[in-house]
Amino acid sequence: MVPILLALAVAAPPRATITTVAKPTPLAVSSWCWKTHCGAPISASRKTVVARRGSLVRVDFAYAPTQVRVAIAGKPVTVSVRGHEATWTARAGGGMSIDAIGSGGWVIYVARLRLTGP
Repeated sequence: MVPILLALAVAAPPRATITTVAKPTPLAVSSWCWKTHCGAPISASRKTVVARRGSLVRVDFAYAPTQVRVAIAGKPVTVSVRGHEATWTARAGGGMSIDAIGSGGWVIYVARLRLTGP
């Protein structure tokens, strides 16, 4: 039984959490390949993250990504990556795709970003 539980624990992508002015929110996974496993749950993200226009958006990964690309409403966003964290300034809202590459593979996280304020 233990080998099966261990295999199930390993057969999942690393988690990532997005933080804005609200509490940290886990990101949904669109597709991934990590170590020797891949998956594409293709479940719709039910997460809407709220940020104040012009505020800092932070994503904390359970690993140190070597590359992170963010697109909001299909448009690329300039991202800063440092250690386990990626940040950018909230300037646009919409469907959000966060593509992260690490030493173990890649994960595509998804959510919706809604902006408040002027």
